[in-house]
Amino acid sequence: MNRQRRTPARHRSGAGSWLGPIALCLGIASWALLVPGVVRAVGAVVRGGGSVASRGEHRLDTTALFGVALGAGHVLTSIMLMVWAAR
Repeated sequence: MNRQRRTPARHRSGAGSWLGPIALCLGIASWALLVPGVVRAVGAVVRGGGSVASRGEHRLDTTALFGVALGAGHVLTSIMLMVWAAR
């Protein structure tokens, strides 16, 4: 089997290298600060998606994936609670 070698995501250079860790920090902060947390959660999803989309020849950024998961979980939980409260 011919497999391509890919560089780890932590070896990315430039401004794109910070998108994954920023997404993870925003995802964690969205759960810690509940009132303005939805805005941070959306920011985590956007930045994490940008990191995954711009990976190039690097491996998938797991910190970005965790940030996206935390942010999306917060947004979905907020939507479910708003729907439940509206009933």
